[in-house]
Amino acid sequence: MNSLVVYGSRHGNTHKLAEAIAFELGRHGVVQLVSAEDARKVLPEQLDLVVVGGPTEAHRITEPVAQFFDHVGKDQLVGVAAAAFDTRLRWPEWLSGSAAAGIAQRLHQARAKLIAPEVSFFVSGKLPVLEPGEVERAAAWAASLASKVESKVESKKSVLLVL
Repeated sequence: MNSLVVYGSRHGNTHKLAEAIAFELGRHGVVQLVSAEDARKVLPEQLDLVVVGGPTEAHRITEPVAQFFDHVGKDQLVGVAAAAFDTRLRWPEWLSGSAAAGIAQRLHQARAKLIAPEVSFFVSGKLPVLEPGEVERAAAWAASLASKVESKVESKKSVLLVL
């Protein structure tokens, strides 16, 4: 399984989550972890899964994540399994907004196949820090994504072997 984890991070929280997600996905195949700024330069050709995350700021995705999607365009992720996550305060979503919702929309526009609902991981404090247990929750979420993709990759291999 070939995976790409793209993240934007302002205070390092989303980066920590992206590392945990990439570590777990690395147990299931090859994974690249890149910041949204650098991802525009390294989009792999053969990709089974792309996971994109960023902090929620002003109810939406940050500029680096938006620019990543501007670079990707509408046809580079056709049919690729995808998932979206964000970091935000533990407020009602209507009050805090959700970058994950915007990321999921952009993945859909890039014609990726969303394999799970978008997920928010929570921060707290004036200088936001991840709430306890969020890194572990991110790793568990990544494991669930990997199992969904692995079953599809194995199905493709079986079909090819039968032919």
